[in-house]
Amino acid sequence: MPPTHSQAFADRLEPAPTDGGFAMDDYWIWGSSVVPGEDGQYHMFSSRWSKDVPFSPGWTTNSSIVRATSPTPEGPYEFADVVVSPGEEGDWDRMSHNPSIVRVEEDGDVTYLLYYYGCAYDGPRPGPEGPYSAERTGCSVGLASAPSPTGPWEKHGIVIPDETNAVPVVREDGGAKVFVRDGNFEMSVYEADHWSDTDGYRLVEKNVLRPLEDHAVWYSKPDERYHAVVKDMQAHHTSHEGYVDSYGGFHATSPDGVEWTVSDPPEAYPHRTTGDRELVLVYDDGSERTFANLERAQVLVEDGVATHLFFAILEYREEELASVDGPADLPAHPPWPADTYSICVPLRPDE
Repeated sequence: MPPTHSQAFADRLEPAPTDGGFAMDDYWIWGSSVVPGEDGQYHMFSSRWSKDVPFSPGWTTNSSIVRATSPTPEGPYEFADVVVSPGEEGDWDRMSHNPSIVRVEEDGDVTYLLYYYGCAYDGPRPGPEGPYSAERTGCSVGLASAPSPTGPWEKHGIVIPDETNAVPVVREDGGAKVFVRDGNFEMSVYEADHWSDTDGYRLVEKNVLRPLEDHAVWYSKPDERYHAVVKDMQAHHTSHEGYVDSYGGFHATSPDGVEWTVSDPPEAYPHRTTGDRELVLVYDDGSERTFANLERAQVLVEDGVATHLFFAILEYREEELASVDGPADLPAHPPWPADTYSICVPLRPDE
């Protein structure tokens, strides 16, 4: 039986630092996966593409993966370097997106594993003059590894074909479970006996949890269970009513990563909701802001304990907000939002 909790995961959310996270004036920043380095710094891996092209569909062709650093988990983070550069025509990862970073130590050797998904497409890369989209010819999950977050990075190519949004959990013996999101807003599970067996990733089970998007999954040492916080996508799923207000996050646990139980109470984020796509975040200066989207939730895990939650923030333009009856009518990915960036929300210890 899963452990019982008297409080929701959302009750662990501390106020977000007003000066934390990661942003760049000339680039769209999307999603953040963070790992501590041997150098005492925290290393954030994010998707980035130029504001010379629209946010959407620009991400589908122009996204690449960058690294930023901070002495604290909360930030602010400063850009360091490009980790996965934009590819060339014919590359499987001509665009690279939604990175997830983990550290694994085997027999005293430390390796950093970067899972991400890439897509191929034909024709020129979209630029400021347009057209702004291209027909993608395939998307898959790939892997890169390095002895340090600073590199050098070795790309291992595709490990899971025809899947996206990969989140890995790697055991101390190197065995890996990788959680992906399929096209039906459901989570599926792959595994490999060792992360380096790039031809050995195999499907364990499809559609183990739904209706979801942007899943964060980790293994918690204190209770020896897998945990997940995911965005409720009931508005896009015809066969499930969901667990929380639409686009809010719910929490679930599993003994094996396959059989999942949604927590009771289920709320994972934000600090509170006031309706579908009315997501309220509290900041450390006492202010509050309501967002229609909180995306790409990812968790920083240290010593087997989740300590911080990261989100991609999309801010809508005032004229776009004024053009609809309410947040539920807003497009999920407008072409020219006011800005996108990452924020950090610290977590209280679990009780």
